Amino acid sequence: MGIRDDVSMHWRTGGAAVRLILINLGVFLLYHAVGLVLFLTGTPEPDLLKWLMATSHLPALALRPWTVVTYMFTHADVFHIFFNLLMLWFSGRLFEDLLGPKRLLGNYLLGGLFGLALYILAYNLFPPFQRFATGSTILGASAAVMGVFIGIAAYRPDMVVHLILFGAVRLKWIALIYVVIDLVSIRQGSNSGGHIAHLGGALLGYLTAVQLRRGRDVSTAFIGWFEGAWDLLSGRKARRLKVAHRGRVAVMADQVPAHKRDKQARVDAILDKISRSGYDSLSKEEKDFLFKASHE
Repeated sequence: MGIRDDVSMHWRTGGAAVRLILINLGVFLLYHAVGLVLFLTGTPEPDLLKWLMATSHLPALALRPWTVVTYMFTHADVFHIFFNLLMLWFSGRLFEDLLGPKRLLGNYLLGGLFGLALYILAYNLFPPFQRFATGSTILGASAAVMGVFIGIAAYRPDMVVHLILFGAVRLKWIALIYVVIDLVSIRQGSNSGGHIAHLGGALLGYLTAVQLRRGRDVSTAFIGWFEGAWDLLSGRKARRLKVAHRGRVAVMADQVPAHKRDKQARVDAILDKISRSGYDSLSKEEKDFLFKASHE
């Protein structure tokens, strides 16, 4: 099987987390391939990143509005993309298996947008950053990934994961360490804007998890809005939206088919097992069952 076929197979079967990773890798490789060709041919190299990065300078951002999305898929540094995609693979797999692909995509995009908004607000509001606002730029998936990671950590804080150097650790402690590092790092080094954006993504992830626990599915609604807009622009028949009015209809247990009750009971048992022993304690069959259940 060739590389193209291999990538195509992973795109079709890998789920939302794998697709997000492939998009990030594709943008990274394309950017460096174009840059290398220009370099080897002696062609003056334009500032390609300028058209992909976002900025805190609002007039410049208004001229390149697409960068509010492209920035969260763009990396120039090898280590930057490596650690972002490593965290996306780790947290995205957990998130997608428990909450499904639409919520994962929603948290990724909303985390990136929320992180960018907080970065822009900070650089235009706080005196230490105001003098840099006109020339400051931002790129990378970090804020979007924080939206995913903190989202699953806030939704299942006591889930146990096994880390190579530290053994069994609950997600909430890993999340807390990440947030504290970003808070401390704002006034240190040259990437204050990046750390502020990380915190914006983290805040979004926390808020979506809290809302989901209360029955409000912000991430899926966000993706549904995009799907509706795309249907309108492409002339497709709009998807039918199911609206559940909370508190108006009580569904009795005996009205739910027995096979659905059995399936939900098994899902709950698997989630309890994850909380006690971590995701890696699941068998392949349990992981497959949970993955399929989250996509229904």
